[in-house]
Amino acid sequence: MNVEDDHDEIHLAMHREADELGKFAAHLAVRSPRPMPQETVVRFLDELLYQITKECMDRGADLVGHVKAFLRSEEGAMSASLIDIEKRSNVTHDFGHGATFEEGDLTLHVIVHGIWDDVVRDCSTASMARVFEQFGIEYELLKDHYDTEKSISHHLK
Repeated sequence: MNVEDDHDEIHLAMHREADELGKFAAHLAVRSPRPMPQETVVRFLDELLYQITKECMDRGADLVGHVKAFLRSEEGAMSASLIDIEKRSNVTHDFGHGATFEEGDLTLHVIVHGIWDDVVRDCSTASMARVFEQFGIEYELLKDHYDTEKSISHHLK
């Protein structure tokens, strides 16, 4: 590690000490092998956000900033937000009556207080694997917005 790398690590550590927020975001392609009714998709999004939040809390997070998901497909869009683990998720959608879900893309944002980005990422990806399997949904991680890289590059400008 050179002096510049040391500086970047110290700079990032200073920011982490100041905000104590762990962040993670991901963009995924998702597909159900069979059409899923909107009620099942609502349950899936709620369970996904709940499990990610629970895992973060179990690993040391003490406050939820927000855990959000936005699902887009030809059938419509759904968004889900969880800020209080006891109340579960608030899910809204514009799916038409009787619409089903088969494939689309999912954007996920996680911000919690008390644990760092790497732990939030680990919690999120482990929870994602479990919940996607539980609901029989296939997924491909298109982009992992792991915040450490973004934070370091932001401070190099």
